[in-house]
Amino acid sequence: MAVPIDWSDRDGSTIDIAVVRDRADDAARKVGTLVSLPGGPGTSGVDEILRGGKFSPELRARFDILSIDPRGVKRSHSVQCDSGLAANRPNMVPDTGGRIDEVRSYARDLADSCRQYTGPLIDHLDAVSVARDVEALRSALGEDQINIYSRSYGTMPAQAYAELFPKRLRTSLMDSVDDHSLDGRAFLASEARAGQDTFSEFGSWCARDEQCVLHGTDAHRTYSALFARAERGELRDADRPDMPLGPLELSRKVTQRLYAPEWPRLATELRTLTEQPADLPLRSAPIKRSGEPTAMPEITLCSDWRFDIGDQDDWQRLWHEQNANAPTLRAHFAWGAGTLCSGWPTAPQNPQHRPQIHGGPPILIINSLHDPATPHEWATQVAAQTPRAALLTYTGWGHGIYNRTPCTTTAADQYLITSALPTTPTCAPA
Repeated sequence: MAVPIDWSDRDGSTIDIAVVRDRADDAARKVGTLVSLPGGPGTSGVDEILRGGKFSPELRARFDILSIDPRGVKRSHSVQCDSGLAANRPNMVPDTGGRIDEVRSYARDLADSCRQYTGPLIDHLDAVSVARDVEALRSALGEDQINIYSRSYGTMPAQAYAELFPKRLRTSLMDSVDDHSLDGRAFLASEARAGQDTFSEFGSWCARDEQCVLHGTDAHRTYSALFARAERGELRDADRPDMPLGPLELSRKVTQRLYAPEWPRLATELRTLTEQPADLPLRSAPIKRSGEPTAMPEITLCSDWRFDIGDQDDWQRLWHEQNANAPTLRAHFAWGAGTLCSGWPTAPQNPQHRPQIHGGPPILIINSLHDPATPHEWATQVAAQTPRAALLTYTGWGHGIYNRTPCTTTAADQYLITSALPTTPTCAPA
């Protein structure tokens, strides 16, 4: 589907948005069209549906299910940046010599390479533009209204769609929602708290369950010792053994294991890192252009979020806030993204704001209580700021809850099929 690169210039250059459709299995009982907006940023919605998707047989029977590769992702004019710059980033830890001016210089160089390989789309990756792409899809289908399921970063264009086209929505289910009303400082602080909370849940499991290979030890102390070694350059990256595993890379890898969560696997990986021999410190590869492009859709974040960091002292204070909010993890992976975006040379096209949703259907927000990426406090605030919104909390762990338990799936399906909000506010782990 062809859409304008810049929706304010509809007669200008276009790109093709990749669309996939899985038709309703029971056409006689079909409710309508469900558009699934993937997370990331950078996840391919087309791939998700081609792999079978996450939706229940009942939902697949009752809806034509469509998804897209959002603009800048995979088949939809993928964002491309220099592979050398993408692979090796500057030190973003102030305590180990990181300098905010070096990060800003790197961000400018990276952005220049992204513009070189991506073209003008680099300035139009924001969630509002994606929402307008979804409206173009609805129009092309000839549907009066659509239903939207969104997950994680996909809730950003879902919220924008509800702001722009409320009468075109029949239902909107937001799974693991982003709170776009937060300023950069609050965003980073809340992410750090979420990382700490979910790691503490892992530590509690390890302390009580003998299946944890770290059982009988303190998981927090284990991680703290590894973080100190990572700061000294003494850990190797299992994926690139010739490269050091830096402190932010360690935090990112650990946090990713908390998504499912994969507690046994995380425990095993932490033990493996602990058993690494104490080699001489490894040096990071030099940061230089390779002259070759690579996909880098994650920089979409800089189109939707503004992070104001004044100088080195301000950056240092923010780092200490990260440490205070995440005393074990020390930092959430969002720290690196926020730091990079603070130096991005163009302002975000869709900066933070409170939801401006007027009219439209009741919206259902679903979120786990212990989510490492989209904190429950975000869901609580978005629900409070969105008229006629309801929040269903899964009182367990992980990121994304639609198919966690029969309770979460049934509540979500019934909302999408009947428009009825759940009568109970929680679903317990199965």
